[in-house]
Amino acid sequence: MTKEAINQYLDKLEGKLLNCSAQIPIELSRAWTGQFPDEAAVYIFREDDAICYVGETGSLRGRMNDILNTKNHTVRRNLGNLHFSEHPNFEKASSSKSFHDDIEALLNERITKHLRLSYILVDLGRKELEERLFDKLQPCYSQKGKRGSKKTYTKAEKQQANKNAYEKWTTEDDEKLELLFCEGKTVKELSAVFGRNEGSINSRIKKLELREKYDR
Repeated sequence: MTKEAINQYLDKLEGKLLNCSAQIPIELSRAWTGQFPDEAAVYIFREDDAICYVGETGSLRGRMNDILNTKNHTVRRNLGNLHFSEHPNFEKASSSKSFHDDIEALLNERITKHLRLSYILVDLGRKELEERLFDKLQPCYSQKGKRGSKKTYTKAEKQQANKNAYEKWTTEDDEKLELLFCEGKTVKELSAVFGRNEGSINSRIKKLELREKYDR
């Protein structure tokens, strides 16, 4: 494949994952994880409306099983580190140690209330798609982008690049987004206006069904 053909292929996969895939509530049970195919996939987590994690796996079912255990998935550890570091029983978790039981309970509650999963099955190019999405979206709970690199971000660090990152959308924000969308503003332009990354803008447009409403 030529470079152009590869980019077109990845563009198609990216659009399918970000704009067409269902947003699945998380239940944190074996019954829930058992519904997923034992196949290769690229997946994202959204925290409220913002994409906060990008991952790829050779077994989606197996990777979702990992979400049940803090030792097995970085998204749990990074969520806990960001949101519960002021808890009196806080000790940083690792691949060999979970959080205190009180924090684990709070973490489970936050995950089920605030996170949603989307995925697409991908055999060819899943690592390239993950790296591309990481570079574009800089999801705050992901640790890896390009092979060999590791990055973690706090909310404050994310807001240095996008001042409203991980802030709740207000009714006024939604009305303004709809107006500017109707005026033909691009996602890149909307990102600058609202101080949010492009993934967050795309997610909100999808949630408000603006493309369907205005046939765009």
